[in-house]
Amino acid sequence: MARGRPRKTDPNRALDTSMKMFWEKGFEGTSMNDLAVATGMAKPGLYATFGDKEALYTKALTHYFNELGLPLLHDLVRSPDPLDVVVRRFLDAVAASAVDKTSPGGCFVVNSVVECANRPAPLDDLARGFDAKRRAAFIDRFRTAKRQGELPADADARALAEFFAGQVLALAIMGRAGANRKSLNRFIGIAMKVIPVD
Repeated sequence: MARGRPRKTDPNRALDTSMKMFWEKGFEGTSMNDLAVATGMAKPGLYATFGDKEALYTKALTHYFNELGLPLLHDLVRSPDPLDVVVRRFLDAVAASAVDKTSPGGCFVVNSVVECANRPAPLDDLARGFDAKRRAAFIDRFRTAKRQGELPADADARALAEFFAGQVLALAIMGRAGANRKSLNRFIGIAMKVIPVD
C-alpha cells in the first residue's frame, strides 16, 4: 500500500504556534488565514487536524492551561513549603511570564477571560472554567494552611484565597499593559503583607 504524503508541519508545533497567536491577538483578532501563515499549514490541513477556529482556540487554550497553568497549580496545592513561600513563588512565576519577551504578554487564560469580543459562549465558559480552577487551588491551599496552623484561627481562608487569585489577574493585566518586573515585584511585596501572622 502506498504511503500518504508526510505532514510538512508537526501538529504539536502548529498547536503551540496557534496558542501564541490566539494568546496575543485574541479569538476575534485571529483569522484562519493568520493561523495558516503562522503555522505553515494550508487551511484545509488546519481544519482537518484541529477543526474550525472555535475548536482550534479550545485546543490552544487547553494546551496553555495544561502546559503552563497546571504545574503552578500543582505546586500551589501540593508543595510542603510554607504558605508564604508557595504563594510568593506562584506570583513570581506569573510576573516572570507577564514580562517574558519571548511570549505574548500577560496570561492567555486571563486575556481570554477579559476579552471583550463577541465569542461563542462555550469559549467564555472554557476560560472562566480554567480561571475557576485557579481560584479553587488558592482556596484549597489557604484552607489547608489554616488547618495546619499556618494562619491565625480567625483568618478568613476563602477571602485570602480570593484576594490572591485576584492578584494573579492583576499581575497578568499589568504585564500585558507594559509594566516592568520591578513594578510587578513591588506589587507582589505589598500583596504578600496581606497574609496574617500569629
